[in-house]
Amino acid sequence: MSYLSRVSGWLDRLVAVTMILLLAVMLAVTSAGVFWRYVLNSGLVWAEELSRLLLVWASFLGAASAVHRGAHISIAVLHDRLPPRARLWMTRVTDSLIIAFMGAIMWYGIKLLPVVHIRVAPTVSLTMDIPYLIIPVSAGIMIFQILVRMLTSADPPEEEP
Repeated sequence: MSYLSRVSGWLDRLVAVTMILLLAVMLAVTSAGVFWRYVLNSGLVWAEELSRLLLVWASFLGAASAVHRGAHISIAVLHDRLPPRARLWMTRVTDSLIIAFMGAIMWYGIKLLPVVHIRVAPTVSLTMDIPYLIIPVSAGIMIFQILVRMLTSADPPEEEP
């Protein structure tokens, strides 16, 4: 099962690098938009829309990365008071529910793509299936990361203080 753990780690690094690149481009586009508007008294009509799309992609990828790192918010009052065996059972049930929910999101996200393909983002001339593609992609990454954790019996890594 160490192969799955390595693939999971590699995928998380790929997601993290992609997020960094998206945020760097978003920073550059937003800065250029501000410069054009306030220094050159002109506007980049596409800057705001592109920044918004990049933020959406980075946010969904951030959620997928948080699943791998075990960094999603949780209330552990009951979980921490249970004996280890019951705690493991509760974790498995919770993970199974998350997989089912992410499966539904992935399924309906895929079904949504042909519907939004006919729409075009007004200023960046991009068919809207490209921005919406992040929904099934991030759900699929989350499902994979949780399955790897379940199959390898690895608990999510502890957050650093």
